[in-house]
Amino acid sequence: MSDRHRWQQLRDEWRSNPRLRYGAMVIVAILGMQGVFMLSDQVRERMTTYASDMEMLARLEGVRKETWWPERASKAAELLEAVTGRIPEVTGKGMAQAESQAWLTRLAAEQRVGESRVKVEDTVDVDGYPDMWQVISRLEGNLPSHGHEAFMRALAEALPWIQVERIEVGEGETPRVVATFRSYYRKGVPDGDVQPHQASNRQDAASNNSDAADQAR
Repeated sequence: MSDRHRWQQLRDEWRSNPRLRYGAMVIVAILGMQGVFMLSDQVRERMTTYASDMEMLARLEGVRKETWWPERASKAAELLEAVTGRIPEVTGKGMAQAESQAWLTRLAAEQRVGESRVKVEDTVDVDGYPDMWQVISRLEGNLPSHGHEAFMRALAEALPWIQVERIEVGEGETPRVVATFRSYYRKGVPDGDVQPHQASNRQDAASNNSDAADQAR
């Protein structure tokens, strides 16, 4: 059967069968309504996005006209410098590890942590901060009776150069505590590169760091 003959049969069926025509018109109407609804949803979504963008633009225009931004930026820079200044400075990776171990040993002694164990990992660079090092360390031991509050306060006071990565405190009269820390240190100038007028200050700092290393051992 040729295509032309098939087309002729289909046309004759279309003309002689009203139900076929009504069914086709209903399908076309449904598809048309579906298309209208989809377009309506897209228009509504774009109108919502446009209104949100215009609101954000108005806010940015208002902020741009404010005059206190330079003052606020200056205060933020001063605060950042003050916080960074509190981070200890070390002259080598080994010294960073020694400082971290000394601090944890001193913390365990001050908080009367029983059967304490300190473990210090390698010193590594800090992503995005080429002038800093970080040391991962761990402290285990038994807290004294009712020693939770003092221990937590000591950890909070160590910020920002000491951050608690994870802490687990058990139950009981003298609960077991396991804490993992991330310690940050500023990279100092090696002793061989120190200028003559800075020698005395560096000598004092080295003496203090040597004491801390002895305590760690």
